[in-house]
Amino acid sequence: MVKDFTRAITHENYGKAESGLQKYYHKVEKIIYHTPMKLTKEEVEKGGVFTFSSDEFITSPDTSNGLPFIVGGVSLSSLLALFFLLKEELGTPGTVYVCIAVTALIFSIIYYFTKPPKENILNRRDGLITIEGALYQPNITMRFKDVICCYSTGGENGLGAFRLEVIRPNNYTFAMLNAGDKDCYRDISFFTWYMDKNRPLPPGSAFDPFRKKDFERRKEEGFPRPLYMSNVPTPEVTPEQQKERERFWKEEFIENDGVLMRHFTSSGVDK
Repeated sequence: MVKDFTRAITHENYGKAESGLQKYYHKVEKIIYHTPMKLTKEEVEKGGVFTFSSDEFITSPDTSNGLPFIVGGVSLSSLLALFFLLKEELGTPGTVYVCIAVTALIFSIIYYFTKPPKENILNRRDGLITIEGALYQPNITMRFKDVICCYSTGGENGLGAFRLEVIRPNNYTFAMLNAGDKDCYRDISFFTWYMDKNRPLPPGSAFDPFRKKDFERRKEEGFPRPLYMSNVPTPEVTPEQQKERERFWKEEFIENDGVLMRHFTSSGVDK
């Protein structure tokens, strides 16, 4: 049975904050900067970074369990350490700390068992992305072209920096967008390539069963032009397919704001 991960659009844009967020200095543009890592069928079957892949949808695991485990684990460890190691009375600061730890532990347990279902979906067919809502908020679905991506700053030592994130449109918090490369520009390259349904599927055995079907779909549509810029080749699987597609468009380097980028140009038939 073919899985359908179609979700209704919940947000069209970022409202009044749109213009300011578009100027965010951590913003990462949707460009294929690098050739991404190859997504293998075995990796998807193991349910690591992705749990499902096809020519229409990619899904990622629910990451919301991390919060209650981390907060609850730290709180419980702190309480146990105080119970077994403390030799004196707590005093006011200690009492306040215990109250905070107990509250955090109770919240973590309640949240773990009552949180709503969380989803992370890339819908290549319709050009949509679904990301997890924050805490008890519902999931968010937007057009991929409209979401604003950025990179994380990390800690003082740089740990966790330059990870790809999506800004949520309802509260402007961040949701992680991970393709396994742990680098914002390599991860956005994978997601942009996959979501550009006018290009071939990205490299990797996970997409091999769908390449012929995808090529025939694009051929039937008249090989429409790419949706996003690229500065690396995104070739067809075979030279014959490449030659057939280049009758409609091919990629060449052009200069964009002083930067040499690879983009498409018309060649022969143009629909």
